[in-house]
Amino acid sequence: MGMREVWDQRDFRRFIIGNGVNMLGGSIFIIGMGWTVAQSGGPKAYGLIFTAYFLGHLPLLLYGGAVVDRLPRRTVALVADLCQFVLVTIAIVGLVAGLNEFATLLVITFLTGGAGAFSIPAVGALVPDLVAEEDLPQANAMRGMAMTAAWMLGPLIGGVIVGNWGIELCLFVDALTFLVSAAILWTLPEIPVDRDDDDSSLRDEVTEAWAFVKTQPWLFAGIVMFMIWHIGDSAIEIGIPFIIENKGLGATEFGFFGALGAAGAMAGSAIGGIWPIPKEHRGMVFYIFIGGIAWCMLMWAMPIPFWAILVFVFLEGILGGTLGVIWRTTMSDSVDQHLRGRVNSLDAIGSLIFIPLSPLLGGWMIETTNVLTTYSLAVGFMILTTTSGLVVPSFRRFERTDSELFPISPATQDS
Repeated sequence: MGMREVWDQRDFRRFIIGNGVNMLGGSIFIIGMGWTVAQSGGPKAYGLIFTAYFLGHLPLLLYGGAVVDRLPRRTVALVADLCQFVLVTIAIVGLVAGLNEFATLLVITFLTGGAGAFSIPAVGALVPDLVAEEDLPQANAMRGMAMTAAWMLGPLIGGVIVGNWGIELCLFVDALTFLVSAAILWTLPEIPVDRDDDDSSLRDEVTEAWAFVKTQPWLFAGIVMFMIWHIGDSAIEIGIPFIIENKGLGATEFGFFGALGAAGAMAGSAIGGIWPIPKEHRGMVFYIFIGGIAWCMLMWAMPIPFWAILVFVFLEGILGGTLGVIWRTTMSDSVDQHLRGRVNSLDAIGSLIFIPLSPLLGGWMIETTNVLTTYSLAVGFMILTTTSGLVVPSFRRFERTDSELFPISPATQDS
């Protein structure tokens, strides 16, 4: 089935639209918040904001994944959207009332990070509930395109808004998008989770999911490697507004930087859906593209014209969009339906566990040395970490592995 036929499925189409609107508001908020804090507080304050988000996010991820594997994913995502609407509205009221800007943004970022611990695994687990397994490459590609379209438009809108009217309007737009997303989720059916036991403890739930992860070499390796890889990646992200600032540019160019990367990711997602990578080649392509991403990021810090930096931003986006489709599709077609929420949470924890400290480390390194030195160390670290993905055959086998605890059966394959 092609992408057009997948789009014609009503419930999936509504889900994509709602999730895209949600992501649009989030990207507007991130750009507005990031530029506001970077200008008023410098690299350390900018890093602290992201640390606050992940400190609110990480401790609840396992619980969020367990909830997602018990309740209808649509309902969990809906409640998370409404909670985030309320939190952002409170932040707007606080800023208008004259509360300290940095402190208010720090607290609201921490709290919305906690809500995201439920919405992220819920949204990730909902896609394979809405479409057939053979449609997953196209469905995940379309989800990636919608997300990156939001990330493309959001930075442009957020850069203009924060540069002309301030962070309060960014927050107002973000709150509206949560309401729209919740309204669309309300129209989707409640699809129950197919599971045999409902009395197991959280510890048992996590133990079962971790046992599954250990039986899948590609999944275990991916979680461990990205646990380390994202230390360098998060340090690189902290440097972006200061690359823009050092070239004498402003909030609009900062937004354009983010928008162009998202445009590349949207193109990469489309490529991944139009020409799906066969299972036997997914791992090789995935790890080659990761190395390409790291080298593109290094070029951002080089003393080259801004337009040349944007070329590498766009290329990094294409590679990232394509490998995102590969990973999401494999997580969808190679993980049992009743495990997807918890496995998505374990995957997210692996990717994010060191990030609360990494933005602070990145900000400190940039202030102590410079952006180019920080980027060079980070990229070398990232490439070294992911090399094992290329040299170990079992890590490159991006498909379900049969095991005694989790055997492959017709029912499993159809889940």
